[in-house]
Amino acid sequence: MRSDMGEFKDKTVIVTGATSGIGKAAAIAFGKVGANVVVAGTNEDNARKTAAEIGARALPVKVDVGDESQCRAMIAAAIEKFGRLDILFNNAGIGGQRAKIADMPTEEWLKVININLNSLFYCSKAAIPEMRKNGGGVIINSASVNGLMGISTISHYISAKHAVIGLSKTCALEYAADNIRCLAICPGYVQTPMVSKGFTKEETDLLTMVTPLGRPAEPAEIADFVVFLASDRASFITGSCQQIDGGILAGINLPGR
Repeated sequence: MRSDMGEFKDKTVIVTGATSGIGKAAAIAFGKVGANVVVAGTNEDNARKTAAEIGARALPVKVDVGDESQCRAMIAAAIEKFGRLDILFNNAGIGGQRAKIADMPTEEWLKVININLNSLFYCSKAAIPEMRKNGGGVIINSASVNGLMGISTISHYISAKHAVIGLSKTCALEYAADNIRCLAICPGYVQTPMVSKGFTKEETDLLTMVTPLGRPAEPAEIADFVVFLASDRASFITGSCQQIDGGILAGINLPGR
């Protein structure tokens, strides 16, 4: 990552799900390049710890992004503290209970859809008017390679991530004239607590095997790309889904040929 502190100076970034994994890495990465960072998460203590790693330009905010009123309050807290909002990284998400469709509890389906999809709508809806006041902004939504393929027993997660890509494309179209860019990132296998808890060792071994680079990504590798996408160096990137998957969607690599 470039160490230029000027690129994001005086800009304000909100990162949801910023207390672990990709979100924490992204919050810290934005702090390193000079941004004001709203560290948003459900665990207040962990939000404070992450904010402390960043320093005085960080604001910890406890938020349940599945609650629209709390999303509005988070945006308001950012404006009150820093006076503006330039970048929103909609990263918060959950894995949820695993089951085949016929066995999936409806309440579990609704919970995952709410956190992994509806929350992006809630946060974006509140953020866009503030970005328009500044003459533009960037919204980056966490989708997944699972938004470009199917995996059994996680239909709720798969469905939400497919929808995130559609939401990102539509947002990009609707607000291009306002100089607001919107795009989705599609990480592959990343070494995060959510993955560790959600998959067995046999399953993670399989994920490693089908990833051509032969390993999971580190959260910081995803975070560095997010910072680039939020920067002026990516000023012509909008309405797309950016794969960061170690080649997992490139195809099937037949051995011995």
